[in-house]
Amino acid sequence: MEDKLNVLAPEVIKVDEVDKNNLRVVLEPFERGFGYTVGHSLRRIMLSYMPGAAVTEVKIDGVSHEYGTIEGVKEDILDILLNLKDLAIKLDGVSEAEVKLNIKTPKTVTASDLELPAGVEIIDSDHVIATLVEPKKLVMTMKVQSGIGYVPAESKKDKNVDSLHLDAIYSPVKRVNYKVENARVENRTDLDKLVLDLETDGTIDAKQAVKYAATIMQHQLSVFVDEELVSRKEKRKDKYDFDPLLLRSIEELELTVRSTNCLKAENIF
Repeated sequence: MEDKLNVLAPEVIKVDEVDKNNLRVVLEPFERGFGYTVGHSLRRIMLSYMPGAAVTEVKIDGVSHEYGTIEGVKEDILDILLNLKDLAIKLDGVSEAEVKLNIKTPKTVTASDLELPAGVEIIDSDHVIATLVEPKKLVMTMKVQSGIGYVPAESKKDKNVDSLHLDAIYSPVKRVNYKVENARVENRTDLDKLVLDLETDGTIDAKQAVKYAATIMQHQLSVFVDEELVSRKEKRKDKYDFDPLLLRSIEELELTVRSTNCLKAENIF
């Protein structure tokens, strides 16, 4: 349907929810070119600006650097760190938490073996962290933090020298693809159809991810809808065309008696 600007507004034609984590949304009609504009923007937001949680650092007993192995453990340190990086974890009511692991018997160590404090939830309890093949100790302490998008380990400040630091992938959206096809409305065939496919890690369902990304985009553009297009700083500045200090009486300025009398003699009060 057309709005007051005489530009076609899209409608959700089809929502195909494979499961909570996988979704396909089809929107049409868009004016020619708007399919790519909207599709690219939503994809960029979902991959780079969605909030989430990730393991940002880990301390492993007996390990001082990532280029090595642990006695009795099948995987090397780098493989373990990659497994921790892929851990789908959710924080509720907290922005940071400490998660521990203490295993002594041979087994496949999964996320279900983690000791979780209040406010921390693991989505995939079967996610493999490491494989203990001998009766050795595997003790870890992990820091989980909330954040946005992707943050490389090198950019972090105040690093704990006793810990191994991970690149943090906070975004709960694992994959976003879009394509633009031809659409038709009555006799018009020069229109776009947007097909959006996405997958999340389970910490947020796919429908919520699309809504959240659209809300972010709407918020970023809302300033352009303001009729005056005047920044908030300019509005605050225009409220006073002079320094409010000039409105204070000379008694409030705590001047010396002589200075006060001189000003009053010149009818300055």
